[in-house]
Amino acid sequence: MKWKWKIILGALVLIAILSITIFQFTRPLQAGLLTVKKDSIAKTFKEEGIVRAEKESKVYSVYGGKITGIPVREGDVVQQGDLLVSIDNQELSYQIQSLQAQMRSIEAQKDLQQLTIDLETKKLLYDAGVLSKKEYEEAANTVNSDYYPALISVVKEQINQLKYQISQRNATSPAAGTIANLEIKEGMVVTQGAPLMSVISGNTFTVEVFVLTEDASRIQPKMPVRLIQNNKSGNVIFSGKVDRIAPSAVEKLSTLGLVEQRLKVTIIPEIPEGLVLKPGYALDVEFTLDKAENQLVVPKTALFPYNNGDALWVVKNGKAAICPVKKGFENDRNVAISEGLEEGMVVILNPKLDGLKEGKKIAPLTP
Repeated sequence: MKWKWKIILGALVLIAILSITIFQFTRPLQAGLLTVKKDSIAKTFKEEGIVRAEKESKVYSVYGGKITGIPVREGDVVQQGDLLVSIDNQELSYQIQSLQAQMRSIEAQKDLQQLTIDLETKKLLYDAGVLSKKEYEEAANTVNSDYYPALISVVKEQINQLKYQISQRNATSPAAGTIANLEIKEGMVVTQGAPLMSVISGNTFTVEVFVLTEDASRIQPKMPVRLIQNNKSGNVIFSGKVDRIAPSAVEKLSTLGLVEQRLKVTIIPEIPEGLVLKPGYALDVEFTLDKAENQLVVPKTALFPYNNGDALWVVKNGKAAICPVKKGFENDRNVAISEGLEEGMVVILNPKLDGLKEGKKIAPLTP
């Protein structure tokens, strides 16, 4: 009897294995699917742009020195001519005092000479024949000489130059606006021409973006672009238009440290109501170089090589089938199918799916 039970048990196991095998063979393969429909496809590229104030006045130090006062803070509103930075001028004041003392000494020497040489007496002596004509003329020339007035004029000019330097030493606002990019602190010693801060006027902004020269050749003034602000709550996408293209390229370092030739393009953004933009904010700028409408578009990753061409896996009557196709317009992610595909057909997105073969039942991938 034991051998009968063994046969029965073996038969049951075999039936179970066959049932599982049949089930696995006949069970539909779940796959990501795409119903093909006509859409647009474009060749685009993105670069990072920086928001700039359209009217931004840079403030520089005219003369070097130690900063003794900064009566403004970043974000303060100022008027044209308001004091922004005070720079120590004590050394110039000392130089003025020294020159003023020098001028008083010259004037005293001049007065002493005029007292020493009494020209009226010399004239009387000359008329009386006591003094020769040569001696009288030498005395007259000495009294009427331009020597001392010339010295005094030179010293006065030096004093005026130092006073002008003092008046220019402090930085004042070149325009009415808001203080930004404050790069200094009280007590710092700055050199001549050092950047101090900026004054931003108005609420009009532009976006500056540097594009590779090979891409810039396709960009034209008034060309529309997409601007993308990355927010935690989701990207904000709005429009812009190319305003200016720089006449020459500049060298820029890539993120990999490579030197690249790039051209500056200025964009005028169409800022949506409620969107906050400030100078220095980063935005993605998307340029569209070419675009095709009413195309049957699929992801490039859905294609696979087939008979010296390309093909897609499609679903026909619920089963997988190979569909040879010809490619048309394409970009980095998608491709338009010019032949072999029809609108409404269902494409299997992953051509390397395990178990995928012709005639295999296909079911949509469930989340």
